Amino acid sequence: MIAFSLADEQLKFEIDEQMIEISQGLNFIIAQSVRFGRIDALAIENMIYVIEELLEQSKLDYHTQRIAHTSDVYMQQLSALFFNDVKRIDRSMLEHAFNEWVERLEYYADRAGNDFKLWAYFVLIREMMHHLNVIEIEIAS
Repeated sequence: MIAFSLADEQLKFEIDEQMIEISQGLNFIIAQSVRFGRIDALAIENMIYVIEELLEQSKLDYHTQRIAHTSDVYMQQLSALFFNDVKRIDRSMLEHAFNEWVERLEYYADRAGNDFKLWAYFVLIREMMHHLNVIEIEIAS
């Protein structure tokens, strides 16, 4: 089990009572990735690169499959936007939603606004599932 909180200024992971804090958060990811004030394919690619670098700092074993737990508001918003407010999201559900988002960026920008933090969070969740081998995320209210 991995508990996580992804905030504006830091990323926190708790695994087996060990706390890992990374001092860069969503604001850092956005500052390093978003150009011209919009989310586009280049911004997403830049986010993926920045996030991979941040996750590598955790030095977590990626061979172990994990279930993650969070109460982050952005995760609740993603669940409402893409998953009908479910409380458990598995890797294939998330990957499907991510691909749909990438293919229909303009639609989602109109629907959810240009909330760069929400979109950076979405990319971070996807990369976390890949790089930390998270197979499911449980969302607490």
